[in-house]
Amino acid sequence: MKKAESKTGGLTLKIVVLLIIGFLVEFFIRERYNVILSYSIIIALVSIGMFYYFWRYGFFNFLLVFLVSVGFFISLDVSFNFGLLTVFLISFLISIIFGLVYNKSESRHNYALFLLIAFVLIWVVLSFNTKYPDDWILENYLTVPFVVLLIIVSRWFKLSKTSYSLIFTFMFLHIVGAHYTYSEVPFGYWLQHFFNLDRNQYDRIVHFSFGFLLAYPVREVFVRIGNYKGIWALFAPIIFVFGLSSIYELIEWGAAVKFGGDLGIAYLGTQGDIWDAQKDMFVAGVGSIIAMFVTFSTIMSFRAKEYWVELKGSFKVRRGELGEVAIDKMKRK
Repeated sequence: MKKAESKTGGLTLKIVVLLIIGFLVEFFIRERYNVILSYSIIIALVSIGMFYYFWRYGFFNFLLVFLVSVGFFISLDVSFNFGLLTVFLISFLISIIFGLVYNKSESRHNYALFLLIAFVLIWVVLSFNTKYPDDWILENYLTVPFVVLLIIVSRWFKLSKTSYSLIFTFMFLHIVGAHYTYSEVPFGYWLQHFFNLDRNQYDRIVHFSFGFLLAYPVREVFVRIGNYKGIWALFAPIIFVFGLSSIYELIEWGAAVKFGGDLGIAYLGTQGDIWDAQKDMFVAGVGSIIAMFVTFSTIMSFRAKEYWVELKGSFKVRRGELGEVAIDKMKRK
């Protein structure tokens, strides 16, 4: 009985998620290309069919295909003056290839490798026809080392598929911003017009995503390496995001001072807001808080009693005083 209820609930969730995705695809196609309703509905239905097919093999099979299809569709649309049908067909075929090869791969531990290959290809596509080539190079001074570091670290410390998916999503948002510069991404202008905002908010979206999407991978590091538990496993990623966000703002400031002129202004992307750096740090922190609240809620939904014990236990003092007391002990030894 419970298995039947679980299957029914899983199918319902799957249908709801796919319908939401289908609606967003249809809305985006119609807004971006100004096509007739029937045309956008057909593309949405084909996309739903593809996602459903791969979800039958597993959630991460679906997620891989979804991330690859969205990534290639947007990057091709951004970099080249192709029509809707061409962009859709190319991204559709690439997604199918990625999905089928991943389905047949002997080890499902290849998930991160498939995301890496997709990211590199998308990054190459977005390197064409950049609006400000010098700024694009400047933005990638951090992108390339970060990806290389992830590859090196993965040889002895592999993150979960969830974490790699979140990192991929954030990095994709970043390289789209680098293609235009953050303050001139068309999607930000569309949001500004649609919601009657006072500026292009794409940079705020990416800064929020920095906290929202990267807080969980950071938590995974703290938990698995630092052995953080309870409240500290939720609190430490938030503080880390706030700290790293402030470091990034200092890097932006240093780069703007060093290069100056239009390049410095483009890289800084304040759009005339004197509190831009503070607001960027704030939204990143808010994103991390929301991510940790989602994490907390998820854990509580599966093992509430155990987790309450862990939360209370994380306030227990397990060692004596440090500082001068610890120094005196070391001297005596």
